[in-house]
Amino acid sequence: MKLQVQVYDERNRLTYCKIRLSLPQEPLTVYCKGEYEFELSPGEYRVEVYKGKLFTPAVVTVMIGEKNVVLQINLKEIVNTLRLGLYSFDAHSHVSRNPHSDTGTLEYASTIMRGEDFNFFFAGSPYDRETHLRDADPSGGGTIPYRQKYAAQLGEINTTSRFMLDIGNEIVKCRYGHMFLMNYDQMPPYSQYYDRSWDPWLFTKIGEEPDYLIAYPYEALRKERGPHSVAVAAHPTSWWPHNGEFISNIAATLGFELLAGSIDAMVIMGYDRDHRYYQELWYEALNQGYFLPGVAETDHTFDSAAREHLQFKTYTYADAFSLDALCEGVKAGRNLVSSGPILLLTVDGQQPGAVLKPKESEPFAIRMEAFRCCQAPISRIQLILNGQVHKELLLDQDHCEWNEILEISADSYLLAKCYDSAGNVAITNPVYIRNTPFVNRQFRSELTVQVTKRGQPAEGWYWIDEEPVKTPFSGELRCRIPVTSEVTIEVDGETQIVKLFEMDELQRIFKNLYFGAFNRDGRYTAGQVPAECYELARIRSLLSSPELLVRF
Repeated sequence: MKLQVQVYDERNRLTYCKIRLSLPQEPLTVYCKGEYEFELSPGEYRVEVYKGKLFTPAVVTVMIGEKNVVLQINLKEIVNTLRLGLYSFDAHSHVSRNPHSDTGTLEYASTIMRGEDFNFFFAGSPYDRETHLRDADPSGGGTIPYRQKYAAQLGEINTTSRFMLDIGNEIVKCRYGHMFLMNYDQMPPYSQYYDRSWDPWLFTKIGEEPDYLIAYPYEALRKERGPHSVAVAAHPTSWWPHNGEFISNIAATLGFELLAGSIDAMVIMGYDRDHRYYQELWYEALNQGYFLPGVAETDHTFDSAAREHLQFKTYTYADAFSLDALCEGVKAGRNLVSSGPILLLTVDGQQPGAVLKPKESEPFAIRMEAFRCCQAPISRIQLILNGQVHKELLLDQDHCEWNEILEISADSYLLAKCYDSAGNVAITNPVYIRNTPFVNRQFRSELTVQVTKRGQPAEGWYWIDEEPVKTPFSGELRCRIPVTSEVTIEVDGETQIVKLFEMDELQRIFKNLYFGAFNRDGRYTAGQVPAECYELARIRSLLSSPELLVRF
């Protein structure tokens, strides 16, 4: 017999959802557009219907006899985030884009994401062997932008005002870390910034570290990003042991990327609902005066049956339902991350991302509001000042409003965090209170280079990036440059290029992370890296006034 399940929202419209059907062997889980038909033997079945965590699940027991059964279910929304001006998204995933795959296609991946109540989905690079092999040869990737290649699928999927699909990518995967990029016109091959010699060597460590043969992360992002793109440092403390080897996905160059302006945000939620090491690294950067939005990631592989990472969402205040508006909101820090509940914060009426001036005699008015998800009531709300819990409220409520006043007269930041009794977490981005500029805004290096030839001071010319004008020097040159700039030095017709990223001391810091030297005593387990190991202050000091020697 047939069981037809029809799932509607509160306006009696068919709605995307997840259906779990109990079977004698094991439950069957499907995602659908609101209708699904099961072929079943007579008996009793339990039907569970979900749509993310902000709709109340429906659980129905149904008897199948000698006739077909139509089961109609209405889902009730707990909190309407769109009415709050919040749009949910994920930009780090892996979709095979393989027409031979049943589960890894853009269409099915979008069905899953709509069933989990995402509003924007940036479908990431493939993670299946067949597509990897096909795209491993750059000459076979073609020259058609992926948005154009998949224009028909994008047009068929993007037909509502509640969901939008775009082609995204974990664009950089190398020894220095992984970065994903959203809202850009991606050209094939998707893997052109993958450190292909590194991964095979990483799992064996036989021989010397292979040469680095691709663009540095900041170079790749500078080349590929558009005016409204967002670049994010993925899973910043991710590593694990494998047969005695240290396998790193750590964001080793975070301190450089922040000063370079090559990333717009970092991941603060992913893999775990309350990732202490992600958050402590984020607080370290914020405490040092950086403007740094925090986002969530699923890092979900759609060819996999696992679904636990789909709970991680970023919600962003956007002025319109568009890719550009969403991404501008992300870059402005107008975000919260959550594995379930919704948490709102205002300081003097200003939302996360706002920058306010310190006050000498008047306190700031702080307002927090939390909404439960379907799994449990809110159990705890924290007001966090400069990375430390300033005040905490314990409760057991579905909805809570909390008002505080706080005097702040120095550069600071405030954010809010909440928990529910099921272990879900939500964290807002900060409201900043500052008199001084953010240190990663328009950062410049005061560079000094001593130039010698055969051990003696040399004379010649230098120029910065693509400058048409060459400047003469004698023995020494000084210039003020962005950390991403290249300085070309010419002596007697011979040239050398200076890249600050290649400074020996910086590379030592990076290697300490991606080789796991920080964990020689085995104190830390997979995914744990202390924030001080990133040496953010040391990197800033090195890049403020670097002094180099170039020999000809």
